[in-house]
Amino acid sequence: MTEGRKVREVMIPIHDYSTVRWDAPLKEAVEILRSSLHREGRVWYGFHSIAVLDGNQHLVGLLTLRSLLKTLQFHAISRDAWLKGSSWGWYFAHRYHRQAGIRVKDIMRPLALATIQADDTVFQAAVKMITHRVNSLPVLEKRKVVGMVRTIDVFNLIGELLAG
Repeated sequence: MTEGRKVREVMIPIHDYSTVRWDAPLKEAVEILRSSLHREGRVWYGFHSIAVLDGNQHLVGLLTLRSLLKTLQFHAISRDAWLKGSSWGWYFAHRYHRQAGIRVKDIMRPLALATIQADDTVFQAAVKMITHRVNSLPVLEKRKVVGMVRTIDVFNLIGELLAG
């Protein structure tokens, strides 16, 4: 029965998820994320986030593709010839150069922001994703992170439910 399915049934076990140290530079995080993606034809597949670990190997947050793109947008802006020539373009270029030393911990989504319990239903996960405007949720069991559930995992089950 699809509607009562638990998050634990569709989650990705945490040991199968890509990780990065919280003090790693963004360049390292980008490389890890890129290595978790693969291409089939013109379509890219893979995770859109990386689990962030502290110095004791505890999960402390998520670094999402969206967070990386927001931060890296300044890189593209700083190379734009039109902006460099404008009277205010220096502002964006300066801001990018200030961000060059950013570490993963500076832009990650803290673990406490949004999580789900392993025994919660997939529907509850969907509601939480919509409420918190996130695409993945760390899955907890007895306060320990045991996996990740993504919108695609939830979407597949909701599709089954709607199909009858």
